[in-house]
Amino acid sequence: MTEQRYRRGAGVLVGLMFGCAYALVSQLVNRLALPGIPLYQPPLGWFGNILLGLLAGAALGLLCAWPASPARGSFLGGAAAAAAIFVVTLLRMGAGAAPTLIGLIFSVPMAWVSVLGMAVVRWLVDRQVEARKESAPLLRRLRLPLILTGVLGLLALFALLSTDARLELRRMNAMVQAGLRATDTASLPAPLQAPGVTAFPAGTRSSFTLEWTNVELDRFIELRPAANYDRQSAVIARFANGPLLVCIYSAPKAEPSCGTY
Repeated sequence: MTEQRYRRGAGVLVGLMFGCAYALVSQLVNRLALPGIPLYQPPLGWFGNILLGLLAGAALGLLCAWPASPARGSFLGGAAAAAAIFVVTLLRMGAGAAPTLIGLIFSVPMAWVSVLGMAVVRWLVDRQVEARKESAPLLRRLRLPLILTGVLGLLALFALLSTDARLELRRMNAMVQAGLRATDTASLPAPLQAPGVTAFPAGTRSSFTLEWTNVELDRFIELRPAANYDRQSAVIARFANGPLLVCIYSAPKAEPSCGTY
């Protein structure tokens, strides 16, 4: 195998390791912390996102290792990662001028982090090439990539939602389940009897997912209570073939203000 092919193969392998570690931990940590809660995990769900993370890691590793120049490879991989981060941010925030601007602002620091991350990947790849020239044992070659893969997995734990967010998701899940069991409006939980809730009982639409967010809450301005304005969050229930149910929490244990969209 030529040095060029080996370098690119090493890039794919390192990218796969990093992509697997981050995708696996970030997609499963909240599912493990919230068993039985149907979490909304765009764009492809937890399993699809893990596969996407593997493919993205392999592709970025290959891009990073493709040029002979380490600087060019780091820039190429970093630019691709930054573009992917921007697209994902836009998909999560929706279309429009304001979301695009916010997406750009959020993406800039992540773009710099991406370039630095790709520089680390390229450094690891070049070390693999040098170790091959020296006929170093496979275990010694993989030691540093495995250590950094573990570090990346630990960093992915920051995807774990806060204690308050997990409490609100549990409460929302229990409330929606109770609403789906209701036979008439009078037997709905009190927040689901609000004038803004027009789609309960949901009948056969029992399949739903839940998303917690504290970003762009003014899109639900009519639901926002005056209390704890800067600490409010929303839990969004998405029903199969049905409307959105949005509940704003001013505190984890407070009664939410709900409406359908």
